[in-house]
Amino acid sequence: MDQQVVRNVVAKASRAPSIHNTQPWRFVARDDTIELWTDPSRGLSVLDPTGRARHLSCGAALLHARVAAADAGYAVNVTPLPDPANREHLADLRLDSAGGTASGDSELAGAIGTRRTSRAPFTDETLTGELVDDLRRAAEAEGCWLRIVEKPEDATSVAVLLARADELEAADPAYRDELRRWTGAGAGSDEGVPASAVPAASPAERGSNYRLRDFVADRDPAEADPTAADPPPVERPTVAVLGTPDDDVLSWLAAGQGLARLLLTAAARGVTASPMTQPLEIPDTRRRLATELGLLGHPQMLLRLGYGSGGEAPLTPRRPVEEILTDGP
Repeated sequence: MDQQVVRNVVAKASRAPSIHNTQPWRFVARDDTIELWTDPSRGLSVLDPTGRARHLSCGAALLHARVAAADAGYAVNVTPLPDPANREHLADLRLDSAGGTASGDSELAGAIGTRRTSRAPFTDETLTGELVDDLRRAAEAEGCWLRIVEKPEDATSVAVLLARADELEAADPAYRDELRRWTGAGAGSDEGVPASAVPAASPAERGSNYRLRDFVADRDPAEADPTAADPPPVERPTVAVLGTPDDDVLSWLAAGQGLARLLLTAAARGVTASPMTQPLEIPDTRRRLATELGLLGHPQMLLRLGYGSGGEAPLTPRRPVEEILTDGP
């Protein structure tokens, strides 16, 4: 297999979103196969003790790799969890040069370079029903479901659970220590959430009905801009829950792939996304979210989707390909 093709596929896979930009993946090239492995050393022991979010992140990288390989003209055959004795070996991607670009792959591949997580305010422009249907189909293509939070009572439940989970996390010194480790890095860092990707204003100053994560671990919760005379513009993003019928490692990988396909589909249409994962990081609020929304399955991601008002968000850094790709025999 052409080594430049492998490098390009892995480089595009590494542009996938990951929790706190931890990039918990590595790849091994063997003959016509690219192996995907998870790296538990890059996990978040406080925020993600089960590894669920880490596996979602790796699933997103897997979808990016599939899209990149297909766009390069390869047919891709994926074998998930190929080694039952080693659960860190998540998937094998066998590339067949007799393939061809599938319909839609070029559009999604083009969006890999433009997709980014937005933490800036959203406008009040809403998504069309047709676009929401496209996003739902993107999730369903990977075995997931997408539930749009539309009813006022459902929105209230999400807001209450989100606030509760955020308060519990913010009160935990271990959580704040972990947040410091992965946020606020300068321009020279190739991991974590850089300072350039975090809005300067406190999330409390936003015109949002939902409690947003503050990536400044040591900010005073009561901090506000004393010069702000007018209320902030009201944000009206679409709120969606992505989930799976089951809740095991295979489901987490599927959720990551469904999330990545949804995000690339959204990015190709100019839609930005921002996760609100706090309720999913605490078992009690995750269970209550499923119960109060009447979900048939397990919620894996909670997102705001809309149109950003702060211009294009900066690209977050990525580790070099040489650091995450090795050659096997």
